[in-house]
Amino acid sequence: MSSTLDELCTLAQRELGAEALNDKVETPFAELGLDSLGLVDFMFTVEDHFHVNIEHDRALQNPTLAGLAALVDELLAAKAPPLAAAA
Repeated sequence: MSSTLDELCTLAQRELGAEALNDKVETPFAELGLDSLGLVDFMFTVEDHFHVNIEHDRALQNPTLAGLAALVDELLAAKAPPLAAAA
C-alpha cells in the first residue's frame, strides 16, 4: 500500500469516525457512508493535508480511497520540480 493511501486511510478514519479502512480501499465512498456533501468536506481535508487542488469530477471518476490516492499521487508528481539534467 502506498504512503499516500495509508495517509488517506488515516484521514478517512479520523474524519468519518470509521474503523480501519485499509481493507476497504476499493470500496466506493457511498458504501463507506459518504454522501455528496461529506465527500466534498473530505476532499477539502485531503487538499489541505496534501497541499493539492482536486477537481471534484476527477475524484468521482474512481470514487474510492485507492482511486483518490492515485489522483493525489498524480497531482503531487505534477507539482514536483523537474530533476536536474545530468551534465
